[in-house]
Amino acid sequence: MRTIEDTFKNAEYLQPKVYNRYKLGTREELKEMFVKAFKYYDKTIVEYKHLPAYDEIIDWMVDTKRKGLILMGECGLGKSTILKYVIPAIFHTTRSKVLNCIPAKELGPIDRNEKPFIVIDDLGTESIKNDFGTRVDYVADAISYAEDSSKTLLISTNLTPKALVKYDERILDRLRRCKVVKFEGESLRAKQTL
Repeated sequence: MRTIEDTFKNAEYLQPKVYNRYKLGTREELKEMFVKAFKYYDKTIVEYKHLPAYDEIIDWMVDTKRKGLILMGECGLGKSTILKYVIPAIFHTTRSKVLNCIPAKELGPIDRNEKPFIVIDDLGTESIKNDFGTRVDYVADAISYAEDSSKTLLISTNLTPKALVKYDERILDRLRRCKVVKFEGESLRAKQTL
């Protein structure tokens, strides 16, 4: 008779769903790449200012600990730049992984391919869409799909933790598997008079 331990080892369909774990480099290497990538990609800032939130993201890249990442906070602090350009550039450099970021308001049916990430920019700007008369919440679908297929979830949002309650408990429970990095401070963008 087979033991339960044999089943644990050999029954692929019974394996627990967990995110992949990534260790992208040393803190020093990653900070250097982060700063270079941020300065290269963000042309809206007057001067680079290293925020405490950036160190939390760098620490996450040192060892993701099988967690996704949620960048949360005020506008103009670099969340979208980091999600759309900085993190993908570092993953491509260190692991040859391609991350494609999708704005939440443009999200449609998930491309169920072998990419190991679901990357959603600006959570909270999406709308419920109709697909042949059926109301579909593509953001909820993407978040559920990430969980069900062990895809690492990366999200940026201007929503506060209190504002996230608009999502149902099932989605919030899935978001709890992510490291939350809170961005605080004044916008880094150049102030222009209108």
